[in-house]
Amino acid sequence: MAFPHSRPTVLADWPALGGRCRSLQTHLAALRNSTDAAFARQFPAAVAAVEALFRHEEALLDQHGDACLHACLADHALILCALHRIAARVERGDVAPGRRVVDALDAMLTMPAVAPPLRARGA
Repeated sequence: MAFPHSRPTVLADWPALGGRCRSLQTHLAALRNSTDAAFARQFPAAVAAVEALFRHEEALLDQHGDACLHACLADHALILCALHRIAARVERGDVAPGRRVVDALDAMLTMPAVAPPLRARGA
């Protein structure tokens, strides 16, 4: 699924958000290399980190009056719904879907920018 909204551009162009994104990527890399038991214990923290990243991005988009805010909110809701459904499976010991979503999140966070840079719009 492609998310053609501001996410990649915002992550690339706003230093504070980019720093949070890199921190999440580091967390995801550690999670990816963990044992199944450790993965199950640490997955909820990864979900919380994604939630925090999304909240911060939404606040920045809102603050700057970005036209992509509503589409971004919809994307975030979809991703978070999937994460929470998978989190329940991971809690029951089924870590395979959690590992797949960690890989997908990392790929999403490193996507090249799709939208014009927000910096060019005065952000």
